[in-house]
Amino acid sequence: MERTNNIRILSSVIKVDIVYESDAGELTAFFDSVGDSPLMHSEELRESLRAGAAGQKAPYLLKGEGGTYFAAIRAEEGCMLLGPMCSEKLSNVKRRQMLKTYGVELEDIRTLPVFTLPEIRNMILLANTVLDNSDIENEELLRLNRIIFGNDFGQMVDQEKFLLKEEEQNEETESTYRHSYHEEQLLMQAIREGRTKDALRLAEGMDRDSGRLSGNYNRHLRNLSMIGIALCARAAIEGGISPEAAYRISGYYIDKCDVSQDPAHLLQYRNRAITDLADRVAEKLNRSGSSNYVEVAKDYIRKHYREKIYLADVAEELGISEGYLSRLFRKESDESFQDYVNRERVVRASNLLLYSDFSLSQIAEYVSFPNQSYFGKMFKKYKGMTPKAFRDRYRNREAFGISPR
Repeated sequence: MERTNNIRILSSVIKVDIVYESDAGELTAFFDSVGDSPLMHSEELRESLRAGAAGQKAPYLLKGEGGTYFAAIRAEEGCMLLGPMCSEKLSNVKRRQMLKTYGVELEDIRTLPVFTLPEIRNMILLANTVLDNSDIENEELLRLNRIIFGNDFGQMVDQEKFLLKEEEQNEETESTYRHSYHEEQLLMQAIREGRTKDALRLAEGMDRDSGRLSGNYNRHLRNLSMIGIALCARAAIEGGISPEAAYRISGYYIDKCDVSQDPAHLLQYRNRAITDLADRVAEKLNRSGSSNYVEVAKDYIRKHYREKIYLADVAEELGISEGYLSRLFRKESDESFQDYVNRERVVRASNLLLYSDFSLSQIAEYVSFPNQSYFGKMFKKYKGMTPKAFRDRYRNREAFGISPR
């Protein structure tokens, strides 16, 4: 009785039909809509599931019609059957075709929920636990049922043959297996900086040098274009445009590539995506007057002003050269990187001078100036007076228009 209740609860929670078939052939359905259930209608389906489960310790997973899955789990005196579990959304026509295969012919049929393969795996593992069966590894279920490959000898041989074939092709064409990481990074940087013409030139150069992504030329170009658009969208986001805008542009052109059969159109869609994305970045940079690199660097300084900050570390964080960041910072901020660091620390120190009782040496240490002397020198440079004079002058309550109590 307890097991029956547990199975009924399981069916209601995972939203999947469950049928328990005893060894004597008696069927118990743990759901209401038995009229359109393949498990209730098809003896052939149940027989396939029982036979599969009998041949192994783990639950048996059967890939059925229309991208659906069914599962069978052996119990002491019978077999628990689950399904259908859909891995993709089925139209009414496909759903009726799938049900007809299992002997179900109805006009009024349910909409079936859609699950990812890991979700299907987890539901079956949970059902296995309800039957008090021994635990199995997450991947064992799929591997035993040939839904995914394990790391077996056959797969290793097949992979080695593929690599050897690719190496032979690369030697014949004197090209690299894939376009180099350096070239890809140059393209991404051009997008981040809104340099549309450079981005197009780099992309077209990579078209010549890239390895084949499929034995079929049209499929190769489709894969190349779609991957390129996705990478450029990410670079555009890093360049400062909103993720929503980048994904809207990339999604449109990826969709166009997905249905195109014309090689010229595929590359045209890729190039238009690059143009739209890079132009958006350039427009934002022109409007703001500051590159995303400099804004990110300033944000880094504001967050880490209490630590030692080195130009090289920030440049590495941004993925650009130290010299490039230094030139960009001076050009867009009218001051050097180190001047900005010092000025930010002086701003923080001035607040402490006004609103804390820290000594000058404590404040110098807090905002990460190397010593009190250097702190005084920088403070006078940016505030026109010494830290002590600043505190004496501006901590006077009357200077703020506040009457003494």
